[in-house]
Amino acid sequence: MPERTKAATKVATTKPIAAGGAPKLTPVSEIPANATLGRAPKIPYKYRYTTGLFLLPHNAGSLDWAIVNDDVTAQAVRVTVYSCPVGAPKHALPPGPLVVTVPSDQATHNANTYPNSGYFEVVVECNSQLVFPYVSIWPANFGEVIPGCGINAGTFVRTMP
Repeated sequence: MPERTKAATKVATTKPIAAGGAPKLTPVSEIPANATLGRAPKIPYKYRYTTGLFLLPHNAGSLDWAIVNDDVTAQAVRVTVYSCPVGAPKHALPPGPLVVTVPSDQATHNANTYPNSGYFEVVVECNSQLVFPYVSIWPANFGEVIPGCGINAGTFVRTMP
């Protein structure tokens, strides 16, 4: 497992699952288990997918991304949530690019609260076409998806790495 960077001082020690099995919000200062901040030297990824631009609805409480690994081996995946203000360069939002190792046939996620203004983009980089991303918007800090605010794996667009 990759060594955690000094910037990642607090690691989630409990499973981010709320009552009923729904994922829950974690503070920006926490990163998922098996994750590191992507500030280390860039790993060359074969595949890169983007949600394209999207807006948060007025009642958004948090933005959640999830990854499922249907490959037979564990996969390193880098996920970056960007703010894309009009007329300015896009920039990564906290906690920054996360590199997470997802074991075979398992899923992981991260949910954070972001300002409800401007455009957003989620970029997923991986080395397997059997890694499937998902993005959803929650009205609060638990895994209840706002209807119509899910971005499924089939909606992500593959871009050049």
